[in-house]
Amino acid sequence: MLIQMIFNPNSGYGRGGKKYPEILEKLKKAGHTVIPHRTLYRFHASEIIQQLNLYETDAILSVGGDGTEYEVLNGVMNNPGKKMPPIGIIPVGTGNSFARDLNMYSMDDGIKAVLQRKTKLVDIVSFITNNQKFFFVNNMGFGFVADVSKNAEPIKKIGHAAYGVTVVTETLKMNTHKLTLNIDGKIYKYDEALFCYFCNSISVAGTMLISPNSVMDDGVIEIVVLDKISRIGLLKTFPKIFKGTHIGIPEITIYQGKHITAETEPEKFCNPEGEIFGVTPLELEILPKTASFFYLEK
Repeated sequence: MLIQMIFNPNSGYGRGGKKYPEILEKLKKAGHTVIPHRTLYRFHASEIIQQLNLYETDAILSVGGDGTEYEVLNGVMNNPGKKMPPIGIIPVGTGNSFARDLNMYSMDDGIKAVLQRKTKLVDIVSFITNNQKFFFVNNMGFGFVADVSKNAEPIKKIGHAAYGVTVVTETLKMNTHKLTLNIDGKIYKYDEALFCYFCNSISVAGTMLISPNSVMDDGVIEIVVLDKISRIGLLKTFPKIFKGTHIGIPEITIYQGKHITAETEPEKFCNPEGEIFGVTPLELEILPKTASFFYLEK
């Protein structure tokens, strides 16, 4: 295969740069032609892929975390050519949420998936913010969850514990917002919503099962809304997210839809694939079985 490898040297606090030579060597030893591209700044991966001739490409590899995968996907979706080669993820980032949903938990898993050449078509979600269209494959939210993502960033070097620490500090603030959802023509209103999450797959922040019943190729988006809850209730609920049992509390409602608009008061920033990017209002639409990803069978 001719593989275009996009690698983020800063992912996983430098793990992407350290592991890149080993990944390159293993793929070449397996007989593949690999063209590496090093990202230098935010959204550089998208810019690189938009300029590639994908008709001459057999696979695109995202070497990094969820943020790198997000940029790679947007580059593929915005490439002027119509061909969409399968995307491989070599999970060397901090969270690696979508890789987990593809049954890949390590760098070697990601390499193995590419070498086995097993792919699946999955849904993509388009979203419009500030009159511009972008895409994600895993999930995006705003409110409490986005606040946690943003404020955990400076302390990510302590690992997944960064999210736990930040949950406690954000719980003390307890910032709620007004929320209006239009899901396939039906209106739902909340006066004191804590967060709203749009999910195409299960995991967020690596090990948090934000939407345990999501299926990445079922043609619908799961919308997880947490309504007003006490601080004690939120702190008791948080540990449940690691097993996905949080969806059983009465303050959480889960919807399904294909076309959604979301408005908030005040304006809220978003976190597609864990990246702090975009603001409400939003318009989202499911694009069924649009992209192909390498995966490992369970």
